[in-house]
Amino acid sequence: MRVAVSNSGPLIHLTLAGLLDFVFELFDFIIVPPQVYEEIIVKGKEQSHSDAYILERAVNNELIKIEAVKKGNENITSSKLHEAEIDTIKLYLQSDFETILLDDEEARVFARKLGIKVSGTLGILVKLYKHGFFGFSEALQYLKKINEIMYLSSDVYCYIEKVLKEISQSD
Repeated sequence: MRVAVSNSGPLIHLTLAGLLDFVFELFDFIIVPPQVYEEIIVKGKEQSHSDAYILERAVNNELIKIEAVKKGNENITSSKLHEAEIDTIKLYLQSDFETILLDDEEARVFARKLGIKVSGTLGILVKLYKHGFFGFSEALQYLKKINEIMYLSSDVYCYIEKVLKEISQSD
């Protein structure tokens, strides 16, 4: 079974970019800790964010599942990370998940220090393209859309554009 654990950012960004349905072609479902659910659904709906309603539908359809963090790993703390990011990392460590999705750079660095291989919104975009879910021009359109949704430095944008181009040339 292909399962990912995710923090809020990737779910919100992938939803707003129109990629969430594709994500469920890569993963059977996504696990989130309660704090992430609170951020993406409860607070999102309070603020009338359209992605919150789409993500709530995914929860109702059991494509996104909420799982509490078990006791243990209390020593995993960081003053630089939000509680939801810490719980996402703890949830990943307590189970045998395939992937962890984190976009926040501090969280990504922290997870890597724990030996975790991290993916995020851009990694999922590349993986979807590599698996043939859409063509090169669509991949570039999704990259542009993601750039409108979240901050990408010009270096990161150009790097992902280059990676997509290399994939297209290897086909």
